Amino acid sequence: MQYVRAAVWLSCFWFFQLTGAVAQDVQLEQLLSKEEQSRLGIAAMSPDKKAAMRDALVKLYQQGFRAGLSATKPVAFPAASVVETQVDGEFNGWEGETIIKLMNGQIWRQTEYHYEYHYAYMPKVLVYPSGGGFKMKVDGASQPVGVERLR
Repeated sequence: MQYVRAAVWLSCFWFFQLTGAVAQDVQLEQLLSKEEQSRLGIAAMSPDKKAAMRDALVKLYQQGFRAGLSATKPVAFPAASVVETQVDGEFNGWEGETIIKLMNGQIWRQTEYHYEYHYAYMPKVLVYPSGGGFKMKVDGASQPVGVERLR
């Protein structure tokens, strides 16, 4: 998760460096390595071609950045909602980053560290809001564990 946050932060930094009024100040040579410039023949390009290539690279970067942002957005889930359902299949306990698929189609990931082995087939589950996040209580497990909804 730390790598995702770092990647998003770095992407935000470069996004703001390459978009808006700033994008007009960025030269094509700043976007490409010396090797890439050589392979593409940048030195021989006219200023108009360089500007067109720069604009195309900035546009592609912006599209990729937006796609990355939409992939990391949290799933909307009403804060006051409580979910009562069952695990879809086997539950083997909590391992630190356990992912659990529920019978209602939702998928949740463990966010708080807790290790506990507990085997159960299709145990009942209660997911409820807790301190700005969610907790999941699985029947037979010793305690509720922090989770986030993936889908």
